[in-house]
Amino acid sequence: METVFRALSDPHRRALLDLLFHADGRTLAELDAHLPMTRFGTMKHLKVLESAGLVLTRRAGRKKLHYLNPVPIRLIHDRWIDKYAEPWAGSLGDLEREVEETAMNRTSNMATATLPRHAHEVIIRASAEQIWEAITRAERTRDYFHGTLVASDWKPGSPLTYAYPDGKPAAEGTVLEVERPRRLVHSFSALWDDEVARDPAHTVVWTIEPLGAACRVTVEHRGFEGETATLMSVREGLSVILSGLKTLLETGERLEIGG
Repeated sequence: METVFRALSDPHRRALLDLLFHADGRTLAELDAHLPMTRFGTMKHLKVLESAGLVLTRRAGRKKLHYLNPVPIRLIHDRWIDKYAEPWAGSLGDLEREVEETAMNRTSNMATATLPRHAHEVIIRASAEQIWEAITRAERTRDYFHGTLVASDWKPGSPLTYAYPDGKPAAEGTVLEVERPRRLVHSFSALWDDEVARDPAHTVVWTIEPLGAACRVTVEHRGFEGETATLMSVREGLSVILSGLKTLLETGERLEIGG
């Protein structure tokens, strides 16, 4: 958390996170165009954010793309704001966002770009096998994946579903790749409401990378056809899912979020 707090202490780094929130998957040149500094300065700030886990990078051909990873901020919120001052901080946060968005609208003509993918990651103190079991077993997903139970035989070409305890479907897809316990790829069609149900399917990639006694878990949602309702839901909900997964595996308890 100290690394995250230090990364967030600089206004230029906070501005970079705001830019990625509005349009993810940007190059260094695209981000640098919005900051009053040299490209080298922007690169240094991005390195700090990447070291704190707040920014992820992915290669797309010759381009290096930067993605917002809000999971560390979500964990700070759950540890400090939610515990001590949620009602007051929530009101002040709404006011701050309204002021900042008004200022940005007056000073920038930045368009809302389509988001072909969205990626988050979190470090979990658990083995790769424990994480794999939590991803693929219904009795585990129930405790962190919005109460849904996953079902599949986890073989390439097989169907998978996420369903609520009453049997109502939340999502469905097809297993595409399985490399237990390191990598899982499947398609994903959201079904939890009529708005997302109209969106086409996209691809989800789970990657589990051992780091000694812990693992880095990265989740990428790929192949959105623009700013869909599913993408907006993923943008807001994926950090909660990964925070819940981390809490469950490290403490054995469900993450309870107030509000």
